[in-house]
Amino acid sequence: MAGETLETIAAKLDSLALWKEVAPYNWVIKPRGVAFPYFCTVMGDLHPAVQRHLMLIEGWQTFHDFVRTRYDANFGFYTSPAEMPHFEAIYLKKDKEATQFFRYDPGYVPRNLNEAERTLVAKMLWEIYGVMMRIEGDRMLTMKYATSQAMFARVEAADGTWRDEALPIPQARPHVERVTIPKAILGKVKDLPMDTGWKIAVDFRAERAEMTKEARPRYPYDLKAEDCETHAPVIHMRTCVNPETGLRGLWEGMPERFLTGLLHAGRVPGEVVMPSQRVFRMLQPLGTEIPFRLTIDKGVSVK
Repeated sequence: MAGETLETIAAKLDSLALWKEVAPYNWVIKPRGVAFPYFCTVMGDLHPAVQRHLMLIEGWQTFHDFVRTRYDANFGFYTSPAEMPHFEAIYLKKDKEATQFFRYDPGYVPRNLNEAERTLVAKMLWEIYGVMMRIEGDRMLTMKYATSQAMFARVEAADGTWRDEALPIPQARPHVERVTIPKAILGKVKDLPMDTGWKIAVDFRAERAEMTKEARPRYPYDLKAEDCETHAPVIHMRTCVNPETGLRGLWEGMPERFLTGLLHAGRVPGEVVMPSQRVFRMLQPLGTEIPFRLTIDKGVSVK
């Protein structure tokens, strides 16, 4: 890859015109000196300016979560691939010379690659280029080790040479969710008047159009609730990802914030409706303590 840059390699990949052929498959790139394997995957985009995303998903656990989330959008804590740790090349529709490269981390605004990352990603894209050229003649290349419960991988040896290798697929860690509600706040909410005719809608989501003013900006995550009849706001609480607890901390802490919001509202609704199974799972433990009804309505929208 002497004389090649990140941009020229990305252009070579695009010139192969094999994106549709490789989109159903994933394979592994494992550079030397790097703790994590990276998983190559290609995704389209409904955005009018974006043609596709070439993602290098970081680590087995993230890849397991990525696969499970594609089968079940409500699995775990990831609500979008943008929350998963990975490198990404974004191919634009109009200006193919302006492919963009970013680093993504959970809860943080994507950032441009530093020089070390550019070198690493260029090395991996060069291997992807080689694999894609081989796929042109052998469409089942990346499925070579599937019957052995392993993934096709390109692995860099200590001397800098690359070889094909079967990378055994480890078992994914079980996904566990733990919602703990402090007794003090729960007791205060139980003492509030119960308004059985009051119905509110609740959602918890990232607001990716906004960001914090930090050296490494983060997305805010908003817990919002509104009156289902009047659409008047009931709760609006904003938080950001904590580097130590990650997305898990955001989601598992959401029920306590919801109770805090009810304390400010001064009453308990008879029904709480939410748009997703994930929000429902987080609030469900409250249903054993507080006699309100929890329901899912995918069509509900909380502004």
